[in-house]
Amino acid sequence: MGFRQRSLLLSTGLPIEEIAEIMNEVRSGKSLEGSLQVRGEKYLHRYDIFKKYKELTFSEDLKAPIVVVLGAMPCAGKTTMALELSTAFGFGNVLGDSFRAALREFIPTELNPAFFTSVYESWKFFGDAETKDAIIRAYETQARIVNKGVHRVVADRGLRDGESMICEYLHFLPSYFSEDVLHHPSLVPIILRLDSEDEYRRRIGLRNKLTHLKGNSIRLFDAIPKYLVMQEYQCQDALKKDVPIVSADDWEVAFDKVMNIIFERIERLIHYRNLPEPEIVKRLVAERRRLQSSG
Repeated sequence: MGFRQRSLLLSTGLPIEEIAEIMNEVRSGKSLEGSLQVRGEKYLHRYDIFKKYKELTFSEDLKAPIVVVLGAMPCAGKTTMALELSTAFGFGNVLGDSFRAALREFIPTELNPAFFTSVYESWKFFGDAETKDAIIRAYETQARIVNKGVHRVVADRGLRDGESMICEYLHFLPSYFSEDVLHHPSLVPIILRLDSEDEYRRRIGLRNKLTHLKGNSIRLFDAIPKYLVMQEYQCQDALKKDVPIVSADDWEVAFDKVMNIIFERIERLIHYRNLPEPEIVKRLVAERRRLQSSG
């Protein structure tokens, strides 16, 4: 079995142990398709769809990237989901919540003080009490800046250059994306949510051990009520824009649902030949031409 087949197997979403078993079965003479079908028709279907997509992009008959945008509150699993998806599909570009830290280098502190605090503390700039309205206004204030930056990255590196990528960040509000970008055939927007407060607490407890080795996750326990307010607001925004919402309480179920959403989009993508060009992409192309001609 060659490298190409092994990489395509990852896109099925099967556990790595089962992929290893399939590789051994194929080496002993069993067909790859037969091994996949035994484990479930959907795995064979995913393999075939992604194989077709890669064939079309390699032959340059299809120039459509896959751009996944994941939104979720801290500890809902968006970073883990992004890493799993990047492994499954071979995406080298993963943009995370750290993008907000980079933006702080260029945003004037005195004009946007709420942007320089933790999202669960920024309500203090919008009222004397920790009200739902103050929490949402603070979240929106940060979201407006972050989404403008991510929207630019998605349009420029994703839709203009054709680079597949994953963007995962807690501030994703679909309404801040232009309609022609949000509903572009290459864009796959998804919101993850946690429905169980007990599960939220369990994951916060694991945060220092798994991802934030120098972080003080204890402070996040008190922030859960505020995060739930933001989560509800994020989900309401997603519903208004027909963006799918996936419950992430059961990780395996959530991963499978996200994979299904992405593969539905890839299946549609392989039938495109002339993708629509959003207005922001047209502006970026014109902007680059001007810069090149002036240089």
